[in-house]
Amino acid sequence: MAIVGLENIVYAKVTQDDKTGVQYDEVKPFAPAITAQVETAQESATQYADNGPISVITQTGETTLTLTVDEIPLEVLADILGLELKKGVLIYKQDAVPPYIALGFTGNKDNGAKRLVWLTKGRFSIPSDEWNTKTDSPEFQNQEIEGTFIRREFDKVFKIVGDTDIPDFAPYVDTFFDTVFDLSVLDS
Repeated sequence: MAIVGLENIVYAKVTQDDKTGVQYDEVKPFAPAITAQVETAQESATQYADNGPISVITQTGETTLTLTVDEIPLEVLADILGLELKKGVLIYKQDAVPPYIALGFTGNKDNGAKRLVWLTKGRFSIPSDEWNTKTDSPEFQNQEIEGTFIRREFDKVFKIVGDTDIPDFAPYVDTFFDTVFDLSVLDS
């Protein structure tokens, strides 16, 4: 089945990620979704011996996310970029450090099913802005933001995907985005 839609972008700040466990803040809405492009870097190497290939290893690297949205609210920008929002004014500082966040979204499939995704730990960079003058035909100016996501220290998980086409996933569909999906529920 093909993915034919995108909706429900949400995020949660990472509050703990170490060898003892992972914790997240509350899940909050991000911005109205237009496109999400997720690319995970992978490098492969082949070992040769006895005049031919005998082994292949693959290393998974960071995941790059490019989001196009309608408009990111200032309070969300402040939250995900580590900026200060004061009386409706967003203050960009050179030394601001973005917090780690998890980001989730829903992909709609052409058969009516859904693919639910969490990227578990990453940081966003400041989005570029573009404004155009009005012309005779209206033109939307959307916002694009990029983030780099990595594995969690706790369990090395970098992405969690659920699919409503799979009957075993049914118990988790309604709560998948209540919190960042807790993999331990799969063991019970």
